[in-house]
Order: sequence, then C-alpha cells, then structure tokens
Amino acid sequence: MKTVETEVVQVDPQEPDPEIVRRAAGVIEAGGLVVLPTDTVYGLVCDPRLPEAVDRIYQVKGRRRDLPLALLLHDMSQANAYVEDLPEVAVRAMQQFWPGPLTVVLSDRSEATAAVRAKKASVGLRLPAHVVPRLVAGSLGVALASTSANRSNQPAAITAEQALDHLQGLVQMVLDGGTAPLGQESTVLSFLGRQPEVLRAGAISMQRLQEVLGDVRAK
Repeated sequence: MKTVETEVVQVDPQEPDPEIVRRAAGVIEAGGLVVLPTDTVYGLVCDPRLPEAVDRIYQVKGRRRDLPLALLLHDMSQANAYVEDLPEVAVRAMQQFWPGPLTVVLSDRSEATAAVRAKKASVGLRLPAHVVPRLVAGSLGVALASTSANRSNQPAAITAEQALDHLQGLVQMVLDGGTAPLGQESTVLSFLGRQPEVLRAGAISMQRLQEVLGDVRAK
C-alpha cells in the first residue's frame, strides 16, 4: 500500500483554531483521509461524495467491504439531507441522545449515501458531542464518512498517538485533541424493524435506552 506523509496538528478540543478546521476540511475535500477526535474514540474520516476516498478507508483499515461506514453530522437538521423517513421513536432517540454517543441506523437508498452503505438499504448517522468533527463537517458542507481510527479487529484509539500506531503513513492529517472524553465507541441502534434493536453495545447502556424509548431489543 502506498504511504503518504502524515501531518500531526495539535487542536484545542473546546475551541479549535478556525484555520486548522479549514485545513482539515480542505484535505478531506481533496480526497484525503483525516483522523480526528470525537467524544467517543478517534475517528477516521473522508468525504462521502468521493468513492475513491471511501475505498481508501477500507484499504487502510483492512475493513470488510460488507461493513458500512457511519456519517458524522454537523447538526441535527442535517439528518434530513440523508434520510427522508424518520420514525417517531428515532426522532425521540435523537432528541434525547444527540449530540452524543448514539449512532442511529435508518432506512435509506439514496445516492448521497451510496458510497458508505456497503450496498445495504440503510445508513448510520451520528451527531457527536465534540466540536472538532462537527466544525470540520460544517466547513466541508457535508457529513463526514467515518469509522474508528484503528486497523480492523484492533482496539479503538482513544488518543492521537494510538491512532498513529495504526495509521501513520496511511492518512494525510491527524488532529490531536487529547484523549477522547468517553473512551468508548458509540452505541449503534437500528430503527429498521418493528422495535429499536441494539446492533453494537457502547457508551449508552441498554437500561438508559429502555428508560427513554421503552422496548429495545438486543441483537
């Protein structure tokens, strides 16, 4: 696999320098891969409009092609740009847990999400409770195609240093914002069936989901 020069940039996790945000968005818009902090773990992101960049994420991670990527949103209203059908229970989950460590999986077949859906008829969306990915997505003008910044089947990175252990020379830029606050991946909750179903346990407990949404199934 061809290697690249990886630039590491320190970024304030509360008040990131707007110029750093613009630079990261520029790298992404040009087809590059960027590692950045989120509230859960460090993410590996690209522009979902560029299939070659999405392909590169799969290559550098060694990720199975049948596993979709998620989209990190700039704000809650951006969900409407990617999915038309928002079930009431999904809206309730988003209102309660966004911004935060919940990825919602919703029915979708649109061209806008085709590159990240791995040929599935659904897409995962998340609004992180971390200003860096949200500002980068806002500067780019679209959601960020995203997965955890590690090689597949390896622990998720909670620091930039851990991400570099996996991805040095494989990504164009790493934004170092210190340790990810939660240090645990998001809970993935599907709204494709008759009741919500947890596809991946994560930072939001089953008990908390049931308190808010009622009957929630474990996979």
